[in-house]
Amino acid sequence: SPLIGRAKSAGALAVLSAATFPFTRDPKGGDEHLDAIQFARVPKGTTLPVAQISERVHLTLEEAAPMARVRLHARVGRAERPLRMLVAEIVGAERPGEAIVIASHVQEPGAGDNAAGAAGLASSVHGLARAIGADLIRRPARSLVFVFGDEIRQSHAWVERGTHRAVAALSADMLGQSRELTGAVARLERTPDPGALYTLPPDAHTPWGAGAIGEDDIIPNGVNVVCRTALRDVSETVGGWTTSENPWEGGSDHDVFNRNGTPAALIWHFTDFTYHTSLDRMHRIDGEELRRTCSAITAAALDLASLDKRDVTRHKASNELERTLRVNAARAAENPKAVRAWERWCDGAARWLETLAIH
Repeated sequence: SPLIGRAKSAGALAVLSAATFPFTRDPKGGDEHLDAIQFARVPKGTTLPVAQISERVHLTLEEAAPMARVRLHARVGRAERPLRMLVAEIVGAERPGEAIVIASHVQEPGAGDNAAGAAGLASSVHGLARAIGADLIRRPARSLVFVFGDEIRQSHAWVERGTHRAVAALSADMLGQSRELTGAVARLERTPDPGALYTLPPDAHTPWGAGAIGEDDIIPNGVNVVCRTALRDVSETVGGWTTSENPWEGGSDHDVFNRNGTPAALIWHFTDFTYHTSLDRMHRIDGEELRRTCSAITAAALDLASLDKRDVTRHKASNELERTLRVNAARAAENPKAVRAWERWCDGAARWLETLAIH
């Protein structure tokens, strides 16, 4: 990076970075974030030693300057290995060649991002298989395909080599964070809809920030409605659950499917102050939160796989509620383009749901 180049030109022997995200702040008002060491990587070919340190260590070094002395020991290894991924499939009873794909990545080192997410989803696959085998639930009409591997690259590999036609997809990322300990809540990041282009209240982007999007990227579908309904159903089942949603922002496996023409949403937890830092450890995972989130993902996948006319009626009613909310917000903002975009979106979502219905 330019910073490393400037440091080398200035005669630096090494670079120590205490950089963190602006949202890496203890939600309880304490100073725990000062011990966060952000996960990072350096460009290939970098010859100057680079290491991440915590803000607390940085402050200690500042206080001790100019007498501070730093000794850096590093053991560095590089290797090229095959990209490995695991695909688990529940074969559809009526349309096995059509699939709902659920992707969860395993390569990142955090407990919340994404060990708990991958483990929770794997448990969901196991539970579904047992329930179907015991005739507790019907086999889904379409196949459910669960993909575990390297984020984004795993989805590219499945899209390029998969034998099914993906009807819809879900990205299962950061699923079990404790709200009390991380500040994060369960979120639906919607497929690219007019809210990503015209972000009006009650919509708001997370600190991750808006992604680049154009009108051609907005292809009406009903995935958002189905996922939102699943989150609400789980909330009613457990007696209340704090969830939220945001317009499309991008950055995970759902992007691969959306760009390939398959509508895909992300279920995640944000804003997690431990995100991509050394503080993302198991004691900040809430087992019940993980269960709730994975249940919602599983319910949404099953619904998309076996949508029937009763489901369509319910989702179309929800779609009309969204139309009213979004169009009224656009009119209040005096944004006729947003009004027309949301009208087109909701009309298209209703048609998409009708087309998806099995019976």
